[in-house]
Amino acid sequence: MTAPIFILAGEPSGDRLAARLMQALETAYGPQSWIGVGGPAMMAAGLTTRHRMDALTVMGFGAALAAYPRLSRFADHLVDEIMAARPRLVITVDVKGFSLRLAARLKSRMARSGWSAPIVHTVAPTVWAWGAWRRHRVARAVDGLLCLFPFEPDYFTPLGVDAHFIGHPEAFNPAYERPTRPPSAGDAPHIVILPGSRRSEIQNMLSPMLLTLNNLRFTYPGITATIPTLPAMRLEIENVFNRMPGAESGVTVDAEEGALFRALGTAHGVLAASGTVTLQTALYGLPGVTCYITSGLSAAIGRRLVRMDRVILPNAILGRQVYPFLFQEAATPRELTRAMLQALGAEQAAGRARADADALRHALRGGSDSFDDNVARAFGGWLSPATA
Repeated sequence: MTAPIFILAGEPSGDRLAARLMQALETAYGPQSWIGVGGPAMMAAGLTTRHRMDALTVMGFGAALAAYPRLSRFADHLVDEIMAARPRLVITVDVKGFSLRLAARLKSRMARSGWSAPIVHTVAPTVWAWGAWRRHRVARAVDGLLCLFPFEPDYFTPLGVDAHFIGHPEAFNPAYERPTRPPSAGDAPHIVILPGSRRSEIQNMLSPMLLTLNNLRFTYPGITATIPTLPAMRLEIENVFNRMPGAESGVTVDAEEGALFRALGTAHGVLAASGTVTLQTALYGLPGVTCYITSGLSAAIGRRLVRMDRVILPNAILGRQVYPFLFQEAATPRELTRAMLQALGAEQAAGRARADADALRHALRGGSDSFDDNVARAFGGWLSPATA
């Protein structure tokens, strides 16, 4: 009987990515027996699991500290399960803190037992943006690493990690290649406002974003906006509206399935919090402005640890400014308005945004037209047809 493959993911985005990996490997190497931890997408792809994926989801530093004993026990339990199952491959997807802790403990246990299986982690830690020292912890814990950005393998291969650039799934999404294009903006552009997906982000950033929208009305009296969000964040957004009478005028909040793409399809520009969503808006070919506002302590720590020139993903990937980034005290409504007026009013702004989208797509595909093919090639050294 063929040994199974253990695979773990701990959040919805990781669940979807892990399911994609599972499907790519089965296409290339035939049906597999999958065990581990995952969510609905992975179970639909064939995962057998006895554990709830959301057991790994922890938000915030304080919550992480409180959850540490529980997660530590869970990691030890999974090590026991892996040692008993003897899989031929162990794959972890995102949830970096837990995944690397599990990998380190598993590697130590395997060394004592005389049995081993390759450990491959997917989605490299962002050591290129902050905490470059973290790459050494990764190198000690894993045998292989699948990277979504082209410059990431160079951080890890000198340390003996078998690192592969597999491309970014969003770069292969056809929705970005044939986006819906609204009519020319004229005197009434429509923008997308993206204040983040966490309560603290909405609390910190939505108010200055709405004040920016109001300022833009002096130049564009008919300007409107959409805020695509998650259902759980709708109430938080409405709370901000309640504190700012009249701020909801001309603003649509969309918390239904597919909200982001609906919003992008009608937009002429974007005002967004820094994060993965800036890659999505850039791939869609929208000009705009990015910002981030946090607590004073977090800002001070961020300035010491984070490379501000690499915070915005499109900027880091192309090595130039796709979106201006205003951080903390620089992200005032006045400065955000100034930057947005430049983004919306500059000649050829839309053309440059589409050119940036093409450049990003090229950089993030790794010379391939298939994300699944990239994945299959990356696993070739660990999972050949002869051993599948």
